[in-house]
Amino acid sequence: QIHSQLIKRLLLAHQQHFDLRSVEVIICYVPGIDATDDLIDSVALTYPNLHIVRSAFPERYMNSKGFLINETAKIARGEWIMLLDSDTLLPPDYFAKIEAISATAEFIAPDGRKLLPKDVTARILMGEINPWNQWQQLLDGPGEFRHRETLGIPVGFCQTFRAKYLQEFPYLEVDHFETADMQFGGQLRNHLGQETRLSGTPVIHLDHGGSQWYGTQKHM
Repeated sequence: QIHSQLIKRLLLAHQQHFDLRSVEVIICYVPGIDATDDLIDSVALTYPNLHIVRSAFPERYMNSKGFLINETAKIARGEWIMLLDSDTLLPPDYFAKIEAISATAEFIAPDGRKLLPKDVTARILMGEINPWNQWQQLLDGPGEFRHRETLGIPVGFCQTFRAKYLQEFPYLEVDHFETADMQFGGQLRNHLGQETRLSGTPVIHLDHGGSQWYGTQKHM
């Protein structure tokens, strides 16, 4: 999980055709259960133009995704919020594509996701594959592509929306990481109508198999 957080932040730092000074990266986490603080320090030193904010919580909240998101959103300063799992990788032009439609959109989602197999994920984590330079090869290579799963509702691996909507429709506060993201996406769709899809632009999801991961007992 730590390695996947690092890869994701490197992809944020390598966004193309976009001014990163307009981005605020808020990292919501529980200090002490892993090496996230050390990782943040390293990324901040390497990419000083990437504005990083720590949103730290006591360990008793480590499974409370809705609570962590709702509380962290209170310190966000931007007009837009993107909720992104630590194992979700964005295309290197993703921010630029969002910026191009931001004047007229309210709720933006990728066009599905590519789930990578274990061996390709391992090569990314070991630095043998550079996602921001080999993005198309990853999309064309092995793995499972899911176009618009979960009944077509944009869920939590990548949700982008105007910040005001998290105040109107806060995440469901439960003691696990499941269902709250789909409920939020469904509420936003019911309120706004069909979300804006970035047609032809999926994200990539790193493999974590059936192992335990942050906030969920098992994920397949």
